[in-house]
Amino acid sequence: AYEFMDKEVLAAYEFMDKVVLDQVATEKDIPLKKDGENHSFCVLVETQGSNSEHDSSKMNTFLEKCMESGYVVDGVLAQDLKQVHEMWEIRESCNPVIKSQGYNYKYDISLPISAYYNIADEVRERLSSVPNVIVANWGHVIDGNLHLNVITPGKFEVDPTVKDLLEPYIFEAVVERNGSISAEHGLGRCKNNYLGTYAKTKEAVTIMKSLKDMFDPNGIMNPGKFLPSSV
Repeated sequence: AYEFMDKEVLAAYEFMDKVVLDQVATEKDIPLKKDGENHSFCVLVETQGSNSEHDSSKMNTFLEKCMESGYVVDGVLAQDLKQVHEMWEIRESCNPVIKSQGYNYKYDISLPISAYYNIADEVRERLSSVPNVIVANWGHVIDGNLHLNVITPGKFEVDPTVKDLLEPYIFEAVVERNGSISAEHGLGRCKNNYLGTYAKTKEAVTIMKSLKDMFDPNGIMNPGKFLPSSV
C-alpha cells in the first residue's frame, strides 16, 4: 500500500467508522456491507493522475494486494464520475447527518497512526453511564486527523455532565499520545484557553502575544480568537 502511495498522486484518504456510517445510511446507500451490516471501518481513497486507464489499473492492483494481505476485506472502485460523486456524498454527509441528531461535542484532533482510533473506544467507555450517547468518528488518515464527535440524540443543548466527562479528559488523552488538540480547524475560541497547557508552552504563548500586540496594539484584528484570554 505504501509503495503504491509513493508512486501515485494520492488526493484523499478518508476514514469513517461503523457508527457514523450507520447514521449516514439513514439517508445514503452504503455500497459495502457484511451480512447486511456496515463494516467496522471504511476508507475512501482517491488519486488524481493524468491517465484514467492507468489510474484505474493501478487502483485495481492496489485493492487486490490489500485484500490479499488481509488489510482489506472488501472494496469497490468507482466506474464513472457519478459513482465518484456518490461515494464522496457518503463522506461529506457525515457532519450534516450527525449534526441533525442532537447536540454535537466536536473534537478536531490529530494523533499518531498507531493510536489513531483507541481514543474513541476510551471515550465510549468513559460515557458508558450516559444514556443513548453516540460517539461517531471520521477523518483524514494520512495526516492523523480524527474528527471525534459525541452526540446526545434528541438533546440540542449542552449537557454540563457530558461536557465535564469530555473536557479536559480528551485533551489530556491526546497529549499523552503525542498528538495535537487542534488539527485542521484551528483553536478558535473553544480551545484557545488551553494554549500553554495542552498546546504550546507558556513561553511560546508569551512570544505569540508579544507579536500580536506589536502588529495589533488596539486588538481589532480577529479579537478573542486563538490566543488565550490571559497570558
